[in-house]
Amino acid sequence: MGSLSTRLGREIVLIDKEPEKVFIEKTGDREIHYFYWRLDLYKPFDYEPVTLLDGFLCSRYHWKGLVLWTEPVARDKPLMTFALGVHTPLVYSRKWQVFVVYCLPELTLSENFWLGFYLTIFNALLSGVIKLPNDKVFHGYMDKAVEGEVPEEYRFRLKEWTFLIIVGSLTEKLPSPVSDRLRECG
Repeated sequence: MGSLSTRLGREIVLIDKEPEKVFIEKTGDREIHYFYWRLDLYKPFDYEPVTLLDGFLCSRYHWKGLVLWTEPVARDKPLMTFALGVHTPLVYSRKWQVFVVYCLPELTLSENFWLGFYLTIFNALLSGVIKLPNDKVFHGYMDKAVEGEVPEEYRFRLKEWTFLIIVGSLTEKLPSPVSDRLRECG
């Protein structure tokens, strides 16, 4: 039957902080890795998903934002940390250019707030107020992988984002789930 890590999949990033568990969901030919903590700074049951889309690393920001990392720093795999006490995935990037795509009238007040909060984090990174340490030890996480289902309300839905943040260079060809969603919004 093979080891648990072989059955579940392979690591797609290297991390510097320990989640309590990692759930790996297979959907067709895609895997979504959910980094789980029982409690983050302000809410219980924190599932932070990360996946690969057409070779790009992708994460979710506060339920409604999709973050596409186009130029991650890698040591065999992209390097990722969980920032600011709320386990928001931040990928070390070669380029800290930030592009934002959204339709402002369609954002709710809450989505508008969280988008602004996330952009404040990036502004702090770009201006040097927040520094990602260079001396961190990065490691794999398959020893935290468990079998089990992510509850429906915590699932990462690639077609339901209301704002897109691209970190790195703009790419000529966006992953198909991203470009499909942009056409829907257009």
